[in-house]
Amino acid sequence: MSGASLPSYGSSRAVLIGTATYASRDLKAIPHSKHNVRGLADVLTDRALGGFAARDVRLVDDPGKAQDIMGPVAAAAEQAEDVLLVYYSGHGLLTGAGDLHLSLTESEPGLDWTSLAFSYLAGVVKQSDAAVRIVILDACYSGRAHADLMSAGPLLVRDQLSVFKGIYSLTSAPENRTSKAPPGARYSAFTGFLLETVREGVPGAGPTVSLNEVYEVVRRRMRAEGLALPEECGKTGAGAFPFVRNRLPPPQAPQPLPAGVPAPRVTTSEGLSFSTVRGAGYRIGDVETHLREVIDTVRDPDRWSRAAPPYFRTVSGRSEHGLKAAEVDAHIALHRYRPTTFVDALRLVLMLERFTLVRDTGRAGWLKALTKNRYGMADGERLVGRSAGAKAPSLGFTDTHLCVLGHQGLLRVPYSQLGRLGVNSSSRTERVVTVTDLGGTSEDVVVVTVRLVFGHRRLEISEGGERVFESALRRFRTAMADVRRRHPEWFDDLGP
Repeated sequence: MSGASLPSYGSSRAVLIGTATYASRDLKAIPHSKHNVRGLADVLTDRALGGFAARDVRLVDDPGKAQDIMGPVAAAAEQAEDVLLVYYSGHGLLTGAGDLHLSLTESEPGLDWTSLAFSYLAGVVKQSDAAVRIVILDACYSGRAHADLMSAGPLLVRDQLSVFKGIYSLTSAPENRTSKAPPGARYSAFTGFLLETVREGVPGAGPTVSLNEVYEVVRRRMRAEGLALPEECGKTGAGAFPFVRNRLPPPQAPQPLPAGVPAPRVTTSEGLSFSTVRGAGYRIGDVETHLREVIDTVRDPDRWSRAAPPYFRTVSGRSEHGLKAAEVDAHIALHRYRPTTFVDALRLVLMLERFTLVRDTGRAGWLKALTKNRYGMADGERLVGRSAGAKAPSLGFTDTHLCVLGHQGLLRVPYSQLGRLGVNSSSRTERVVTVTDLGGTSEDVVVVTVRLVFGHRRLEISEGGERVFESALRRFRTAMADVRRRHPEWFDDLGP
């Protein structure tokens, strides 16, 4: 390869999928999708930009059934050792439960089985042994994909119990917004800006351009156009992966930054290099001072659970630069204690998913008795964590049971039987009228009803349109299912 060097692409695979035509009257054709796929393929295989060989890039046009996508993706995931990249352009569909599905040519809105659940694709990507795994979605509501790709399951298993792997996702819109495909344009808005950024280069990015740097430029350009903003997620630090070569040469004489403003990347006194973010991120001085202390804590079997992200204070001023938190967190994750018992693994899952860990002091008291009664705990059962706050609905996690507390009562599910817990949801819009001395106002609010079924027990949970409870429960179940696949003996010891 000529020009600036890229990481090894010797054993890499890319699957680029575009669904442009639809049989359903309710799904408008997206001619941009066909062009999106070919534009990205040109970039990836351009020897002046990308590192993929043409034979390693598979194009899938107008998939009619799930196998048309899952077959090529599964093959690529198995073959890739260096980089696995999956791109999709088409309609994003939401099920009644709020899950993201990718549309096929025969998809029909409201008939979930006619489209592909993104969770299936995410599962294949997460299981790949490729060093870096990249998923890019240009679809409505695509922000919902991050939860499936970045749940605590793969982070726990691959980065805490196994070998560090990188995974990065980039989506065209948040989980509740649609994407745009401008009439008459060759590409959709998001992919168009993505290709434009890569082809033009990024000023000041150096000889190569990372995924994070591409995202920042695309996001800035889409904001200027008043479009829904793209989202990225890279808990394992893969966002720093050099994606393509930079078309713009590095400046010969870089202009000095104003006093007190750090460079786009900062190298610590220990030789670690992290990206910086204006108006966000960890305070640089805090990381310099306390990084070694945090690492010593997380690698200690007796203290690791005392340090959970965010590990440091964040910057408060818009003009300040902070170290990119995802990169610092990923470095700390490399050193974290690897759980060897079920309870330690449970603590790690709860910590990574931002639940509240509960420390058992061993002392009896009215609060402990109240907690035991609240979650229906048996003698000897210990509370490990809970969702934030004490109001229903809430989740409690003991060392043997998942406890779901709603206004209608309590549902307890042994971890060994989590697979038997049925969960479905529906949503409706209600008009809320507020009357005060100054007048009255009304607004439409979304109410989500989550229905849980375990054996003969049933429980309904009502919450707002943000689906905070449902999302937390889904992420936890995904993580625990992944832990069980890796360590079934832990669950056997829990009993029925």
